[in-house]
Amino acid sequence: MIEYSESWLILTLLRWKGSVFPRSCYFAIPAAILTAVLVKVEETTRVQFREELGLLDANRSQLWIISVGVLHALLIFRINRAMERFWEGTGLLHQMRGEWFDAVSCCVTFTRGSIATRYEDTMKFRHTIVRLMSLCHGSALGEIGGEDSDFCETIDAAGLSDLTQHHLTECAEVLHFNRVEVLLHMIQSLITHNLDNGVLRVQPPILSRVYQTLSRGFVNLLNAKKIADTRFPFPFSQLISGLLLVHVVMLPILLSAVIAEVWLATTLTFIPIFSMCCLKNYIGVELENPFGRDDNDLPLKHFQAEMNNCLLMLLHHSADFMAGVSKQRCIVDIHDIREAMRVTSMESWLQETIAKAATSSTDAPAKGSEVLHEDSTDSATISDFEVDAYGGHVIEKVHPIFPGARRDEEKLQSTTLLQGIDQVVAALMGIRQAIEVQSEDVGRSIDTFAALAVNLRKGGEMGDDHVLEDDESHDAGFTLAWDCGIPLHEALG
Repeated sequence: MIEYSESWLILTLLRWKGSVFPRSCYFAIPAAILTAVLVKVEETTRVQFREELGLLDANRSQLWIISVGVLHALLIFRINRAMERFWEGTGLLHQMRGEWFDAVSCCVTFTRGSIATRYEDTMKFRHTIVRLMSLCHGSALGEIGGEDSDFCETIDAAGLSDLTQHHLTECAEVLHFNRVEVLLHMIQSLITHNLDNGVLRVQPPILSRVYQTLSRGFVNLLNAKKIADTRFPFPFSQLISGLLLVHVVMLPILLSAVIAEVWLATTLTFIPIFSMCCLKNYIGVELENPFGRDDNDLPLKHFQAEMNNCLLMLLHHSADFMAGVSKQRCIVDIHDIREAMRVTSMESWLQETIAKAATSSTDAPAKGSEVLHEDSTDSATISDFEVDAYGGHVIEKVHPIFPGARRDEEKLQSTTLLQGIDQVVAALMGIRQAIEVQSEDVGRSIDTFAALAVNLRKGGEMGDDHVLEDDESHDAGFTLAWDCGIPLHEALG
């Protein structure tokens, strides 16, 4: 598998390893040369042989368009199938590794209860199952990779007993059994035997999940073998090859009949033939079988190395480590946890802001080596705060620097904080102005409705030929003013 970066387009184009450009040029360059020759012959000899052969009419015919359309459809169909096979292949390998590692990890976990009483038997079981699984995974990758696949390194296969090695050799070379199936059967037998002996302290219904996981991993292997063993159907490949050959021969003739410029005819011949050869003959073939030793095939040795690293982790002395929380630093209340998370997010934002300001500043101090400690008062250092991944407490990261750098850093932090405070104050001032405008509008609305209510009340009393006494009118106005919150003299008129 090729590791590459698309940051620079020109570097991607000029990369030669794994490229299909050279092989596609074997067809595109001769076709372009043929186009240039035909155009030059037409110019020098003045012989209208294309008109005599009826090539100009063929250029306007629908048959050529139909044949090109069929070729394009077949090319798109093949490249789509190739991409599906490629992504399915890499997905199946990752699923197989995940299933088998999960099975071994569960078995190692189930033996924790027997370490204190049967340490030797427990460690023997762990080392045996890890070596068998590493050998099984490597054999599976070698099986789907075929004869051209690289040798996959396993975890100390020589550490298995002589009887075990003899049994594996006999099954593979004498009896011609499938090596992966033999190893999976040995792993299942080993698990069952240690369950009967008490090394695996787990209930059988729970242990059945391990057998199911091993089975799912083997099914993924068979699906990967299906991709490796089944090629693209030959009739499709034969039809595509025939149409592509016709296209390589006919396109120069047709383009030379309608384009008089040599460079333009040559370019328009080279580009379509080059792209079609890339898609059909080379990119499709490269991706249809993603297992092997080609430059664009999946890195089987890398997959095996990752599996070995995961299995070795199960043999480390810290595999039985029990995680816990600190009695002094653990926050129990969920509201306090949320508050601590919010504070941590604000501190992270502040540190990022300070770092950006220090980077953009032209007189920012240079960073030196990093030393971790919990208290720093030296004025010739710059301190950043980090959180200890194990202890959870705040520690300082000190950078030795020239005298006065600490004052510059503190000044920079103060400036950044003041800028942030100014932004917050400006936002609050805007909110206050908006509230004041809204309150003025509400006050005007209340005054309008109060005056309307007074006028309506006066009009109704005059229509009924009832006149309110002065004290009654004063009381009514006072009541309205009290209810609406407006001045008394405005309520009375």
